[in-house]
Amino acid sequence: MKKLYRKLVLMRNPLTRLSSRVFNDRKWIIPFLASLLVSITLVFSAIFGVFDTPHGADQLPMPFDVVSVAKTEDSSGYFVESDLNKLFNTNGSSSIEAPRLAYLISGTKGDSNRMMRTLQAVFHPRNQYVLHLDLEAPPRERLELANAVKNDPTFAEVKNVRVMAQSNLVTYKGPTMIASTLQAIAILLKESLEWDWFLNLSASDYPLVTQDDLLHVFSNLSRNLNFIEHTQITGWKLNQRARPIIVDPGLYLSKKSDIAWTTQRRSLPTSFKLYTGSAWVALTRTFAEYCIWGWDNFPRTMLMYYTNFISSPEGYFHTVICNTNEFRSTALSHDLHYIAWDTPPKQHPISLSMKDFDKMVKSNAPFARKFHKNDPVLDKIDKELLARTGRFAPGAWCIGSSEGRADPCTVRGYDSVFRPGPGAERLQRLVNTLLSEEFRKKRCS
Repeated sequence: MKKLYRKLVLMRNPLTRLSSRVFNDRKWIIPFLASLLVSITLVFSAIFGVFDTPHGADQLPMPFDVVSVAKTEDSSGYFVESDLNKLFNTNGSSSIEAPRLAYLISGTKGDSNRMMRTLQAVFHPRNQYVLHLDLEAPPRERLELANAVKNDPTFAEVKNVRVMAQSNLVTYKGPTMIASTLQAIAILLKESLEWDWFLNLSASDYPLVTQDDLLHVFSNLSRNLNFIEHTQITGWKLNQRARPIIVDPGLYLSKKSDIAWTTQRRSLPTSFKLYTGSAWVALTRTFAEYCIWGWDNFPRTMLMYYTNFISSPEGYFHTVICNTNEFRSTALSHDLHYIAWDTPPKQHPISLSMKDFDKMVKSNAPFARKFHKNDPVLDKIDKELLARTGRFAPGAWCIGSSEGRADPCTVRGYDSVFRPGPGAERLQRLVNTLLSEEFRKKRCS
């Protein structure tokens, strides 16, 4: 009768039957207690912050070392955007260390020797360099350029010069120039953490000051200043630049050809303003990271918009920076170049020669373009402005003997010591003008 009664009770209350089975099976007791203990530990850890990362502890690197999601004093510290905003709004230099520059030097068929000459004229051990010889150049020329870099004893020792193995077709008026520029920035961000400004040059560019001059002047600048000549597109330029839709054959063909025009025309954007300016820029690392990382997706949106935009290299970075609140006040409207334009409509730069030398110097710009291959004015710049007698324009890092016309840069000293000359004085005058109240009012206006 007792057994029958127990069965009837269990049938009436199945939960009782289940709990009876569970707790009568001793195999469940130890795992149950262990799980209960772990749960209680995690709850108390969350409450009292047992697992908070201590200040100064090593943290895992985030992509491009930009974002840290470590807990801060307020709840906003958990979000990516808050850390990026703090980074963008930082005033002044984040470090007292002398700056470092990152260069992209690009060229096409027949430009390898000119690229090497420009590279040697702007070389400094503190800097980083990426060379891109586009797909129009034959494989032999790209191989010769790579071997020239590989076999140079200084480049091999310092290891700060890279030749892009993946070559792309580049059409100046199309988006392929932007694509190769962004690719170079991505390479520099991935392989080198130590640079503060990114500058793009072509094989037809040449410096008018030494790197000691440039680094000395930039040492006294905020690391947040972007040199990007810009103006808002208005009036007739909107119809001629913004409405047409073009296709860049360099995106899908293996041979370079001019851009293709379509019959369709687009409407003007309403959510952002269009800007244009020089394709030659000096961008801060922070802004370059933003263009690659693009946490709010705006740089990628602009990249898609400018894919079918005429002369997109003269508008992409300009439109991104002037439509982003974190950066619009950092844009100085100058491309750091001396360029002489043709007669109106001033669409093409003329080639510089001896007759332009004095104008170049008086411009106070650190670079000039464009030059014919081996033009005599380049030798005059080497001699009178760069004091270049060997492979490199000498600086304080060159501590070897110069007796018997020997190259003093074969022996390297400290790369954080600079010996500024007249070029630094000229460049400082230009920077003072760009930082004046008159120019500050022109930022993204």
